[in-house]
Amino acid sequence: MDSAKGRGVGALDLKTLIFIATGQVIGAGVVTVIGPAIAATGNSAWFAYTGAVILGFITIIPYVFLSSTLVLKGGEYTIASSMLGKLVGGIYVASYITQCLSLGLMGTSMGMYMHSIFPAVSAKAVAIITVTFFFLSNLRGVNFMAKIQKFLTYFLIFALVVFGILGLFHIRSGFFDITSSEFMTHGIQGFFNAMVLLSYSTIGQYSIINFGSEAANPKKDIPLAIIITTGIIAVVYSLVGIAAAGVLPLAVVAGKPLTLVAKTLLNGPLFVVFIILGPIFALASTLNSSFIVRAKPILRGAKDGWFPEKTGITNKYGAPWIILVAIYIVGIFPILLDFNIKTITNNVVLIGYLSRLLLVAAAFVLPTKYETLWKKSLFHINDAAYYAIMIVAFIAQSWLIYLSARNLTVTIVVVSLAVIAVGAVYAIIRDRSGKVHLETVTDIE
Repeated sequence: MDSAKGRGVGALDLKTLIFIATGQVIGAGVVTVIGPAIAATGNSAWFAYTGAVILGFITIIPYVFLSSTLVLKGGEYTIASSMLGKLVGGIYVASYITQCLSLGLMGTSMGMYMHSIFPAVSAKAVAIITVTFFFLSNLRGVNFMAKIQKFLTYFLIFALVVFGILGLFHIRSGFFDITSSEFMTHGIQGFFNAMVLLSYSTIGQYSIINFGSEAANPKKDIPLAIIITTGIIAVVYSLVGIAAAGVLPLAVVAGKPLTLVAKTLLNGPLFVVFIILGPIFALASTLNSSFIVRAKPILRGAKDGWFPEKTGITNKYGAPWIILVAIYIVGIFPILLDFNIKTITNNVVLIGYLSRLLLVAAAFVLPTKYETLWKKSLFHINDAAYYAIMIVAFIAQSWLIYLSARNLTVTIVVVSLAVIAVGAVYAIIRDRSGKVHLETVTDIE
């Protein structure tokens, strides 16, 4: 790596990173959560989606500053270990493997969508085949994954934008009237509830920080890709929100998935095409990039000694195949055992939010620990403004954790905290073994 310019050894340019980030952030949630959001706030659901994108961006803005200052070879793990210390990094990466359960969630959702179109098809079989397919394709390396991602994301964006534009031509009278009783059916509280609900599907683009080693110009392209992708989803989600809430009567679409409106706008074969290019490709694009996204922090942790040395072995395509196998096993496990989707989602979401809160806290250290690099950052601002932004991001992330946890069962909260506790015990034992040699800080630039 050319440390003077902060360039990576990989071949992922800005355009490719945008495709990866966009495919990662747009999941099937855009189809399923819009109905409950409409039920919460009425016609203003599309506007709540715009607010949700802003709220989501506030929670991930620390990654823009971090990735524009440092070459994060291990992504999230590098942030934790370099900012908060070796042991914190170890705890983070040891607990990180649980996030791979999300692959099972996406695979199960894919099976359900395919079964809804073709009832004779087994949802479980589709789930297993889908996760297995993307596991095998990711064994071909990052560049091969990126090619698949471009294909999926092209058609995904096309399908959602066409759906949104078609909806604009069928908007019912008075839909945009802000004085209407249907604009905010449950007042400002309902609007905020919808915004928070929708924000869960607006933050996935931050995960491209894990491609620090593969990006051609990581300090420039990764933060720009996060920002540009946020703009893309703001437009796409707003269009989708307008079509979802504005075509059919409010009482009909409230609480219902996007597919109800899609059946009205797209008849017969066109509806099937939309389901494939929309919800199914949304799941596929997120699943496709998730393998490498999850592998990169673990790979860097293995190189630092948190896992046995052989764990980080790569194949001829540069893919860490042992780690990918482990991720595949964790991802396929809940499918084989028919785990409840809601339970998986709640555990993954809570652990994910807690992990991101830790990384936001780590961002407070940036201006003092890497002062020289920070001042050279593309997005450098004065320290007072920086800390103000970090405080807002920390509060926003804490708020989302509270809202996420308040409706969870005690069992789910205890299990999530137990996972982190087990990771902490493992990290302490591994650290005391003398096998951990943290190199992340010395070669971060």
